Amino acid sequence: MIFRFALILGAGLFGLFFLSQAEAQTPILQSQLSFYDDNEEFTEPFRASQSLVGERFSSVLAAATGKATGFRAGFFVDGQNQNGVSVEFKPILSFEYHTGTTRLIMGTIENQNRHGFIAPLENETLELTRPVEYGFQWLEKDEGFDTDVYLDWQQVDQPGQDEIFDYGSVLTAALSPEASIQMQFHGYHEGGRIFNIRVVNNYNPALGFKLREDLGFLGESRLDLFAVASSDFEGKFDIGPDWGRGLYVRGSVTPGKLVELYGLYWNAQDFFSQEGDPNYNSQGMDPSFYRSSRTYVEAGFRKDFAFDPGIEVDAQVKSAWIDEFWGWAFHLTASVPFDLKLPLAGQAPLAGQWPPAGKSAQREPTAPREQTNIGIEVPDAL
Repeated sequence: MIFRFALILGAGLFGLFFLSQAEAQTPILQSQLSFYDDNEEFTEPFRASQSLVGERFSSVLAAATGKATGFRAGFFVDGQNQNGVSVEFKPILSFEYHTGTTRLIMGTIENQNRHGFIAPLENETLELTRPVEYGFQWLEKDEGFDTDVYLDWQQVDQPGQDEIFDYGSVLTAALSPEASIQMQFHGYHEGGRIFNIRVVNNYNPALGFKLREDLGFLGESRLDLFAVASSDFEGKFDIGPDWGRGLYVRGSVTPGKLVELYGLYWNAQDFFSQEGDPNYNSQGMDPSFYRSSRTYVEAGFRKDFAFDPGIEVDAQVKSAWIDEFWGWAFHLTASVPFDLKLPLAGQAPLAGQWPPAGKSAQREPTAPREQTNIGIEVPDAL
């Protein structure tokens, strides 16, 4: 907690310094209210059933502090309803340097869509269980090249408590308008030798191709093909060897542009990822359960609805075959974003807009859609 507090405090001090030194354009209070229901029904050795139901609210003040700097400050509240009501509060505070193609962020980093990782490297439920991350991040979106490199510090080393952080990168290079090559790497560290001896290091690299094509009636169709590896030195992989590998294939079509139908196939040997979906691992929830050769097959559909003014509903239903076991899941989220412009006296607009648009390296599994926020302007007199 000390490191995390120092990190977000440092970001805040940087932001306040630049805010005092430069004329800034009109700050924007970005807020969003959302609801989620995620139900995972698995009764097999690799992953337990889980239900996540709750509501979220975030409110962040975004202001340009110069031609190439910006500052965000706000809060995030998450209320989960299962097994009684629990409320989690997290501060949002970050300082950013940006150019036309680059964003460097310190403090609260961006983690939408799990930085673009495939499920064997980062579990999809992390979008609900770890919605806010703190650390450092480099986002690059250039012509034919796109990058997300980050460090997320989760827990600091102290007596009786191991340090925990994960880090990684998703690098994409376009080969053509319809094809790209992508390299992913996710690392996980737990331990620290200041107060503790035990150290865990888990590494998961992946290299693959992403194809996208409009097939007429089948709509936008996608194919992702990745070769994945894992290494787990001094880690939690108690039985298997240090090195493992896997093949990940996901294909989808969107007939009539109505709904995305997708299928997924995974075949692996001695694979283990600490933060990936456990259904892809060779080691089960009980460390004594181990299966060297693994297969995982998933099929389902997803649909995104957009309603004026800016209301979005995302729904997904899937069925999964985990070796000889079977499970199913559904996911439903609804969100209402809205902006509130807060002009301050003596401020002059800058060239360009803040926050910058379209510079994130996030990659969505479905076709991109236009998003319209509810915009509210407060008169200067206020």
